[in-house]
Amino acid sequence: MSTLQKIFNRYWITIALIIVLATLIRQSFLVNDFPFSLIKKQAIIDQNIQHNASLKQKNTITTLKLQANDAVDMEVLESQARYRFGLVKKGERYYQVSE
Repeated sequence: MSTLQKIFNRYWITIALIIVLATLIRQSFLVNDFPFSLIKKQAIIDQNIQHNASLKQKNTITTLKLQANDAVDMEVLESQARYRFGLVKKGERYYQVSE
C-alpha cells in the first residue's frame, strides 16, 4: 500500500467531515449570502410588524365609528317608531318639539 492510501484508510471519516464542512460553508456564505440575507429578512419582518400595528389601529377606529353609527341609527329607529306608530312605553310621556 502506498502512503497516501494508508493515510486515507486511517483518516477517511475526518476527510469526509472536512468535505461536508467545506460544502456547508460554501453554501452558506457564497451561495445563500448568509449574514446579509438574515438582515434583509429581519427588515421585512419589522416592516410587516409596523404595517400590522397600523392595520390594528385602523380596525379599532373603524370599529368605534361603526358602534357610534349603530347607536345613532338605533336612536333614529326609536324616534321613528315613536312618531309613526305611536309606540310609547307605559308611564312615559312623549314630547315632540318642532322648530
